[in-house]
Amino acid sequence: MPRKKKVDTQWVQPANPPPPLFTGEKERNLVKQVNDELIERVIGQQVLYFPIDVERSNFHPLYGEGMDKTFYSPVRIYALVKFNGDITKNEDSFGLDKETTIEVHFHKKRLTEDQNLFVREGDFLLYGDRYYEITELSEPKQLFGQIENKFEIVAKCYRVREGTFNPQFTANTVPATRETTSTSSGSSSGYNPTSIGLFSHLIVEGNSTLNNLTVNGNSSFSAISYKTILVSGTYNIVSTDYIIGVDTSTITTSITLPPCTLTTLGRFLTIKDETGDAEINPIYVSASVGDTIDGDTLLILDSEHVAASFYCTSTGWHIV
Repeated sequence: MPRKKKVDTQWVQPANPPPPLFTGEKERNLVKQVNDELIERVIGQQVLYFPIDVERSNFHPLYGEGMDKTFYSPVRIYALVKFNGDITKNEDSFGLDKETTIEVHFHKKRLTEDQNLFVREGDFLLYGDRYYEITELSEPKQLFGQIENKFEIVAKCYRVREGTFNPQFTANTVPATRETTSTSSGSSSGYNPTSIGLFSHLIVEGNSTLNNLTVNGNSSFSAISYKTILVSGTYNIVSTDYIIGVDTSTITTSITLPPCTLTTLGRFLTIKDETGDAEINPIYVSASVGDTIDGDTLLILDSEHVAASFYCTSTGWHIV
């Protein structure tokens, strides 16, 4: 009769711990996805976020206070906003004063991973028709108790007084601009509105600037139009172009971006396959001599109804 093989039942400690069952990367991604959907489609409110451009702002050399702040274009964010109401306070020297605060609960992973945005004190928010300044930040919640994974940013914001923050777009186009600033001067190219009223139609072309437009009270825009053209074959983009439509129904198209040295920094361009045949007749987008497009000299658009937007910086063209 054969003998049974002895089975070793002694426990041996593994060299590495097993992967987490319920608190790993998959679970963190699931929590992020659920929060994204709830905040952006169900219970969240919309705010416009104005991040400060530290490189172009003027700060006091001794105290570090911002004297002339320059801001990037506003970014639309969905968050959970707690409105604390208007609180009346009695100031001994000045009488009654009203203080309005909100608490904005941001989804941290959504901002940092998807929108490349980092919340900071001193930035401004537009909530409803009121501007607020972020004065205090905290990160009170950890994901699954993991100290390295915090998923919420709470910003305490105070409403700014009238005139403290009055953003005016000063780059090439409105609203697709790289910078905004709280002060402005000058006039637009061929258009200098000074009175308050209803603007039913505003046309902005290429390098036109809009530095002195004030909209108060019931003033509003019913439409903002950008110059569009339709091209095919070979085309060099000129200074007045903004949206370049491409007819790909018959031939391939080669488009050359303007030199960055001759282009206003922050200029936006959009190239769009309007006829839907780029898969058969691709669009070849080339940078000028000495420039690049995200490090390359050529971009090929070869899918149906494809579109690409570009902005210009001192280092070349970049894809949005």
